[in-house]
Order: sequence, then C-alpha cells, then structure tokens
Amino acid sequence: MKILKITTTLLLIFLAAFTVFYFWARSPVYSESEYSKLIEFSSGTAPAIGDTFSVITYNIGYLSGMTNNLAVDRPLDLLESNMEKAIKLLKKRNPDIIAFQEIDFNSKRTFNIHQQQKLGLQAGYKYGAEVVNWDKNYVPFPYWPISYNFGRMLSGQSILSNSAITSNTRIVLPQPESNPFYYNDFYIDRLAQLVWVETSQDSMLIINVHFEAWDGPTRELQAEIVLDIYKKYEKNHPVILLGDFNCTPPFAENAFDENTIEILLEHSSISMAIEKSQYLQNPETYFTFDSEKPYEKIDYIFYNNKYLNCLNAEVLHEAGEISDHLPVRGVFTFTPKTQKIIQ
Repeated sequence: MKILKITTTLLLIFLAAFTVFYFWARSPVYSESEYSKLIEFSSGTAPAIGDTFSVITYNIGYLSGMTNNLAVDRPLDLLESNMEKAIKLLKKRNPDIIAFQEIDFNSKRTFNIHQQQKLGLQAGYKYGAEVVNWDKNYVPFPYWPISYNFGRMLSGQSILSNSAITSNTRIVLPQPESNPFYYNDFYIDRLAQLVWVETSQDSMLIINVHFEAWDGPTRELQAEIVLDIYKKYEKNHPVILLGDFNCTPPFAENAFDENTIEILLEHSSISMAIEKSQYLQNPETYFTFDSEKPYEKIDYIFYNNKYLNCLNAEVLHEAGEISDHLPVRGVFTFTPKTQKIIQ
C-alpha cells in the first residue's frame, strides 16, 4: 500500500510539473503589439525605387544551411560563416527589395543574434520591416535528443528596402486543423506580411508569405486568403507577391496533387516571374529546394501584370548552402499604363 501511495504521489508531482512546463513553454515572451516593427538602419532620406528595380525572395532557414530542422550540432561558426556569405551575396546583387522567411530575431538556436539587424546594417540597407511568426518560451523540436531542442524562439519574416517603407502589417494564416492541439500550441504561425514601399511611380505593396509545409488543404486555404488580400489592391497599385509557398508549380513533372499555385495563376492579373515556358525549357535550373541537391521549385515571385513587367527572373544558385533554400530574383519595370496614371 505504501508503494502505491508513493507511486501515486510521484505521478501527481510529475503531472503537475509537466502541466506547468507545458503552459510556460507554449507561452509567448512578447506581446502581439511587438510582432510588427518598422526599422530605420540609418538617418537621412533615401531615394524612391526607380522605374527599373530588382527583388529577391529568400527563405534563409535562419542561416543554418542543410542542418535546418535536424538534430545536429549547429555551431556559431556555421551561422557566422553563412551570415558573411549572405551579406556578400546581397552586396553583389544589391536588390532594391529583399524578402526573407525563417529569419531569427532572438532565438536560442541562433545564439540570440538578430539576423535582420545584422543583414540590414552590414549589407547597407536603410529600411527594414519585421513580423514575428514564432514566439515561444521553449520549442521542444527536434524532439530527441533533448539537448538539440530549439528552446527559446523568436523568429519570423522580414523585408529590407533601399526605399522608404511606410507600413508593415502582419496577417496570421490558418493552421492545419488536422494537427493535434498540442502540436499547434508550439507550431509556427504562417503569415502574410504586407509592406508598402515608396517608388518613383507609386506606392507598391509587397506581400511576403510563408505557407504551410506539410498539409496541402491548408496551403490551398492560405492561397485563397492571400488572393483575397491581393484583390483588394490590384486595381490601384503595383503588387508583388513572393515567398516560400511550399508547393510545386502545377506544370512540374513532380507536381503536388493540389491547387495552391493554380489558385493564384488562374487570376488574370497575376503573373509568375519565372513563367511556365521559361521553367519548362530547363526545370532543374529553377528548382529552389534543397540547396544541396535541388529537386523542386517551392519559392516564387508573382506580380500584378497591370502595373509591372518582369524583365528577367532567375534562381541564384551562387547562394550555395547558406540556407536549405535557394533565392529567387526578379527584375521589374513599371508598365506605360502605370506611368500614365501617375502623370
């Protein structure tokens, strides 16, 4: 009887401790009011983006290379080396606008380095906008061994710009309903980040997204929501929609059995920077994942063809294994219609 009482007591103590840990771990450190920030890296005025400009989207996987999400040692040297490579890439390509996904602001897994701050300052950008999609006291992933758990997490999406950013809005997209509640309690929030940037022609909207990775129906729902957002602005403004959509093109040989990308492409004013005919000439050239042995395209730049023309688009293989993704670059100009409207 004594053994049973002791066992029961120990079990109750364990359950109480686990419950306390669970609710502490899943809790955020910051308030939602701090989840959307505008940053000015240097003082003084900056010129508006010109008639021709370049844009990059890059899931940098918190600069972890091919170690992303693996239960392995991730030394500071690796992150610092990849940071230097990323800065060098940005200085070489000098995009007017760059949108990041999976960028850390203050996370244990990246030694509490504010990655956007460092990239923005050292690559010479004047403005930044960040949104948080993962704020937890403790993330127990990768699951085992415990020593490789991510722990304290503050991560998200961001945009750097050479031109003034006037607004930054964070929109949370649905989580998979099929996930158990305790999984979603620790899961990343998928976001649409809406950033307005000043250009020589008009205010331009950049929609930076990071879609669900594992659940196709949720991705399709997220695409529908983002399309509705796009429709609100397409008639009066140039819009660029870009990011990690976690889905292959519908015309790819290994296309996912879902309509995520088709939902966007079926809308008449939306064009893809790397269009179908370009992609089909040499699909391997346009794969963005993974960076070690690319086998699929899941990162995109879309644009409002009523206001913008795409002059050139490419996947930057030169980025190597800074991340497990490769960046996509597009060069754009405003349509004559846009210029006429502004005049």
